[in-house]
Amino acid sequence: MFPKSCDEFFQCRLFKKKFLGTSTRFLYIFMDKVVVNKESNRKRTDRVFNVENTNRIVWKYTTEQPIKLKGLTFDNGNVQQDYYGEDDVLRELKKHISKLFFQAKVQEEYLALQVIGQGNYALVLELQHLHSNQKFASKCIDKKKLQTIEQGMESVLNEISIMRILSPHEQLINLIEVYEGDNNIYLIMDLAQGGSLYKEMKNKLTLYSRKEVQKIMYQILSGLKYIHSKGIMHRDLKPENILFKDKGNIGSLTIADFGLSVKVDSYPYLYPKCGTPGFVAPEIVNMIDKTQSYSTACDIFSAGVIFHILLLGEGLFVGNGHQEILRMNKQFQVDFGRNKYQQLDSDARDLLFKMIAQDPENRYTAAQSIIHPFFQNEMAPQFQIKIQDSPTKASFDHYLDTYNSPDQKLMNKDRKNLSIVTRTPIYAPKASTPEIPQQKSIMEELSPLSSFSLDQQRNETNKEDQFQFDITK
Repeated sequence: MFPKSCDEFFQCRLFKKKFLGTSTRFLYIFMDKVVVNKESNRKRTDRVFNVENTNRIVWKYTTEQPIKLKGLTFDNGNVQQDYYGEDDVLRELKKHISKLFFQAKVQEEYLALQVIGQGNYALVLELQHLHSNQKFASKCIDKKKLQTIEQGMESVLNEISIMRILSPHEQLINLIEVYEGDNNIYLIMDLAQGGSLYKEMKNKLTLYSRKEVQKIMYQILSGLKYIHSKGIMHRDLKPENILFKDKGNIGSLTIADFGLSVKVDSYPYLYPKCGTPGFVAPEIVNMIDKTQSYSTACDIFSAGVIFHILLLGEGLFVGNGHQEILRMNKQFQVDFGRNKYQQLDSDARDLLFKMIAQDPENRYTAAQSIIHPFFQNEMAPQFQIKIQDSPTKASFDHYLDTYNSPDQKLMNKDRKNLSIVTRTPIYAPKASTPEIPQQKSIMEELSPLSSFSLDQQRNETNKEDQFQFDITK
């Protein structure tokens, strides 16, 4: 019986081809390693493949229809190890290791259906799995475009590393598999068919009810609590990066796009001053020494800005264009004495102020926020602000369009003291949906093993004999 997750001990029987017949091998999955033994009870291993010393995995398929898996190759630099097994065994194995290693032959597994998002260097495709007919999303990253972006490849490898740590979780868009071809890298992920919170806001004719705001914010904070428990900061939380798995179901909320996420203890950070004007925490936008660290409190501030929009129908900082919004963001220009704040019920106002506190030391954590009375008191009066007292639909749309300017780029804008790295929201609505590229170009055929070119980061200091890895159940 197979285990349910990669954290459990997993064993399957494969065969290693030799010149004189075949010999039985047992293959184990343990954390981020694949271990091969000649016998099922041996603790001294014959071979260990892990993320650091394996370039990629190439799956072998049968030629007859329907196509089935018949084996796999571990490309370990100068050494390539071939193993063979039954289709059902290999399929189960693939579930356990497909997000841990770069794989080949994406075109044997998926069919591209349509483009559902577009960013600076990537398309988001809706894919159909050829063997299960299940639908997924794929972030298709153009490697040539990455070369034109500062630390582009490093950013993508970091994103993959972060998603490997975080997946799976019900409040996140999870990483399922990773493929790499000559021109593209493919991140196979959960498909969110309900659109983004940004799109939901654009289509909203009235302000949200208290119960709707409670449900949305509880899910966002639950996701952040989990992300922060792993020592990771999202750093680009905004309505475009909040997706719904099911259309019309705000209870299916997920957090997406970990392109700017980093580990808290990995400073100096990749792109230390980053985020979206109007959402970025004051401690980030005002930082001078870019080698210094900051905390997960930055995500709580961004979540607080989303909370502000849901409650009041406008952002915390409202200006004309990114530069003005960023200046207000930097100077923390907020008038909390305005009548609109006094119209909120006391629980909503208290939680909001604790989440958007200027000093990160005074800001609530996700764990504190999620147990705030705002989420406990379902009998509190409905928000007193009426739709006619809030911004008109036209002005609200103008505000959303302003902060979501398509001119955002993943680049350094060293203009005076307003330097910040931003990203074009990959799931944001576009003026026109681009046509899907031809299958042969977007789901490319892969060249032979010798031309594999992705320069994965490896731990060169760890040169211990991998054959000595001991297995403990």
